[in-house]
Amino acid sequence: MQVHVDAINRTFTGKVVRFTRDVSLATRTMETEVDVENKDLSLTPGMYANTQLLLAHHDNVLTIPVQAVVQSDNQAGVLIIDRQNRVQMRAVRLGIQSSSRVEVLNGLSEGEQVITGGQANYQPGERVKPRLADSTADSAKGDKQ
Repeated sequence: MQVHVDAINRTFTGKVVRFTRDVSLATRTMETEVDVENKDLSLTPGMYANTQLLLAHHDNVLTIPVQAVVQSDNQAGVLIIDRQNRVQMRAVRLGIQSSSRVEVLNGLSEGEQVITGGQANYQPGERVKPRLADSTADSAKGDKQ
């Protein structure tokens, strides 16, 4: 894991050596101990650090916002907007997930527009007027027409 200490503007590579197994449901955190080398004694007690723990990483994959996924009967799906601006339900198989994005392994192609919120307000076959969520998003929200 990467450990960055702002006070000395250095990044260390550390190793998780202990954790409590007691996850706080409110914050989804647990106490974890990470060992880093400190041969030059530049780290002192009381310093704060920022960490990054990479659990899994895939390059060049299709991702969508987590909010776009609809779970039904143990099957993941998304509402897409087809070329005729009609809502369609599409089954998808998902991969790794972060707090905001989820990898789509199959069932969706790059460039297809997905509805990212309020999916219960839409019915398959319904015509919508799509609008992009923001300039950096690869998803869309639909407005009923």
